[in-house]
Amino acid sequence: MILQAWNIQAGGGTRIAEIMKSIARNAADTVVLGETTPTRLEELKTGLRALGFSTFHAPEPPARKRGILLASKRPFEKREASALGPVERHRWVEAWFPNEHLGLAGIYFPDTSKPIQALWPRVHEAATRRRHEQFLLVGDLNSGHGAFDTEGADLSSDPWFTAMPFHGMVDLWRHKHRDEREYSWYSKHSGRRRGFRLDHAFGTLSVRRRVRGVWYSHEERLAKTSDHSALLLSLR
Repeated sequence: MILQAWNIQAGGGTRIAEIMKSIARNAADTVVLGETTPTRLEELKTGLRALGFSTFHAPEPPARKRGILLASKRPFEKREASALGPVERHRWVEAWFPNEHLGLAGIYFPDTSKPIQALWPRVHEAATRRRHEQFLLVGDLNSGHGAFDTEGADLSSDPWFTAMPFHGMVDLWRHKHRDEREYSWYSKHSGRRRGFRLDHAFGTLSVRRRVRGVWYSHEERLAKTSDHSALLLSLR
């Protein structure tokens, strides 16, 4: 499995053709696309079908809200997005891949600190319940480790993010890349650019053993196809 997790920025807009080119170029057979919009969802699905994607799961967001799409060339069974509760259910998409014996959850976090902190305990609860399973959680968490995942900025989510190992989940990119610094999104404030690693893949110990590689593709962000880099994960 090659998984591409990517915040496509405001539903993709006029960039959907370029989004499809990215997915094809990266040879992804499974995608988790965050910040989708109802008005562009069918266009995204049409583009993905043309690439051979056949299975889709996208919880319907409330009016004027953005959601998340899981699509794959592999068969999967939809799972109820119960982890975040009814109000935020559109931010969590979950499935079971029977042929791969893999549970996958995609998540798209809000971008302000108070809602982020409200959602993290639910993520911890979901992770704890699945810590002995083959379970993978990916997406734009708008969170990170304050000391290693930013260019000198504070992250209010730091305590929640760094607690994930206590709930059985490994930061798969950090596990592979140790002390390296790499950023998937940049802020622009008062003329200063500051990097953040906000897009993540967490896995249980049994999933960690299956990881061939995990990396960021920055070409998409540099080409302004999205304001986020794409996260790629290769699994045995």
